[in-house]
Amino acid sequence: MKIEETIQSFLSEVGILGEFVPYVTRFIFPVLAILIFFRCLLPLMSGGRRTKPWAYLTIAGGDARPLTHWENSIGRSPSCDVVINIPSISRIHAVVTRRSNKWTISDLNSTGGVTINGEAAIGQCLISRYDDVKLAGLPISIVPVTEEFDDEYEDKFEEKRLFERLAENAARIAARFGAGTTLLLIILFQILGGLTLVVLAAGSEISLKIPFVFLLYVLLELVYFAGTRFAGRKYIEPELLAFFLSGISLFVCASTNPEAMVKQFVAVLLGLVLLLVLQFFLKYPERARGARYVFAGGALLLLAANLLLATAQNGALNWIRIGSLSLQPSELVKVAFIFAGGATLDRLLSSRNFMKFMIFSGGCILALVIMRDFGGAMIFFITFVVITFMRSGDIKKLSLLIGMAVAGAAIVVSFLPYITARFSVWRHAWEFSDTTGYQQVRTMIYAASGGLFGVGPGDGALRYVAAADTDLVFGLLAEEWGLLVALVCALVPLALAVFAFLSVKSSRSAFYAIVACGAATLFLVQASLNIFGSFDLLPLTGVTLPFVSNGGSSMLSCWGLIACIKSIDERHRAQSLPYEDENDYEEDDYE
Repeated sequence: MKIEETIQSFLSEVGILGEFVPYVTRFIFPVLAILIFFRCLLPLMSGGRRTKPWAYLTIAGGDARPLTHWENSIGRSPSCDVVINIPSISRIHAVVTRRSNKWTISDLNSTGGVTINGEAAIGQCLISRYDDVKLAGLPISIVPVTEEFDDEYEDKFEEKRLFERLAENAARIAARFGAGTTLLLIILFQILGGLTLVVLAAGSEISLKIPFVFLLYVLLELVYFAGTRFAGRKYIEPELLAFFLSGISLFVCASTNPEAMVKQFVAVLLGLVLLLVLQFFLKYPERARGARYVFAGGALLLLAANLLLATAQNGALNWIRIGSLSLQPSELVKVAFIFAGGATLDRLLSSRNFMKFMIFSGGCILALVIMRDFGGAMIFFITFVVITFMRSGDIKKLSLLIGMAVAGAAIVVSFLPYITARFSVWRHAWEFSDTTGYQQVRTMIYAASGGLFGVGPGDGALRYVAAADTDLVFGLLAEEWGLLVALVCALVPLALAVFAFLSVKSSRSAFYAIVACGAATLFLVQASLNIFGSFDLLPLTGVTLPFVSNGGSSMLSCWGLIACIKSIDERHRAQSLPYEDENDYEEDDYE
């Protein structure tokens, strides 16, 4: 207590700090934020390059196709990895899979079938380059990489796509940007922000929690960075962006509710542990796919517990309270939803499993509707649509699903009129500025007053409005930190989404591609609903801004989703990969 009083007395006496520090730092924050964002963006943009083949699939007549994935679908459909446009070949005929330098082939209920040495292939069958393998009577063979095939492959793709050229240029520029320097800029941003908040609170009953929590947070960042360097990992830009936004979340807590800072820091710590556990778990796709029923069952149990035990808050039944702690199960279900979707819709699996995932998704969305968590239901549905399209590529099926969803929504609205009443304020916030539109109107007014550089951390008026640190947090950032910093926070989910979608072509597995793009879609949709909802461009649905909003459950799920996005990163040592070296082609592996 004496130490705290000494600090308060010292800061109160040094009055110049109360004027000088907040004034100067609010112009420095946007510069640091933009610099941090672009230092992370360029390495991310360099990650989607074309991968080198593991082997080649040769077709009768001498035509050779590269095999670059763990599972390579073969068929007439343009969505297949190896397209064979012959009438006797089914749209999705078979899949060739690489496992531990061995190759297997599976018939996907094709019309013409798959034969190996004259016998029908049942299940996953091990093959070598000397086996007589036929697809509907068409002979194929898998041969290892040779210099001749490499030259032919490079000649065929001599004219690189625009993105590949941009990625190579970004890689050269990014090589000059060290992750260590970027982390130091993030820490500088956090130290200046923490100092500003402490100085502004110097005249009040300040607690040691603010400087203490930020000190622990900086130490956590340094320990994680040192651990990644010890493990030899070079690409940690997604984690750096997550650290940057999580630090801003601590700023939000310090401004609106300092008592919640410790809880939010613990949530970041647990989220980081979840990230490491999931990365280890994602090391082998077979392990992750095998646990899909565990994830799906866990998600359904959490939602069932929510329906039975939750208490209503702000009109939604989505919080379970255990003593002084509160848990939002729907946030944790997001990670399980992505895992179950990626594992079930992997191209190795049949359409029957697609129906299972559709039923599972429908159950999750229905539970969220019953809980009146309409923002969560919308996020889950859009993510489901993206995952489904990645699996099938079928526009007709996608249109049918969307049509069924619209019809279902119309039925729900007709039987539950309170839903219509809840969204009646949308696009009419100014007409209800003192009632149902109070939050949106205040958000727009105070955000506009912040200008480009903000009024200063902890010095805004929006923090006195309900849900300022959760649903309206983008407006709080715009007011206190300025529009430039707020826009950087909004662009981070977009950057992660672009990285995931551009890396699909280079992904070694459809499972990783689906998991990463599903997680990125979830981030993007959630951020859009939060930002546009607080400014009355979309209905205010009560969803959080990823990493930034105050909330332990949300923070935990966000770090888990970062692990899903990282799984698609095939750059050397970007993650814990299930193979030592992508060039481990051994001649005897094909004998």
